[in-house]
Amino acid sequence: MKTPYEKFKSLPEAAQYLKKGITFAQLDVQAAKMSDNDAALAMNSARKKLFKDISASIKKRA
Repeated sequence: MKTPYEKFKSLPEAAQYLKKGITFAQLDVQAAKMSDNDAALAMNSARKKLFKDISASIKKRA
């Protein structure tokens, strides 16, 4: 099973959809810095913090 990045990279002419100045070589370096599992853990942690912050903001308004 491919990650979303791997799937995107495998599309024909995918490089045309990158922002100017960004290359797949640069993105590959970023992708290699963290394993898929570590990235998922970091995303879940950030999501928990986001929803905690939203909840706190809502409570302040009430």
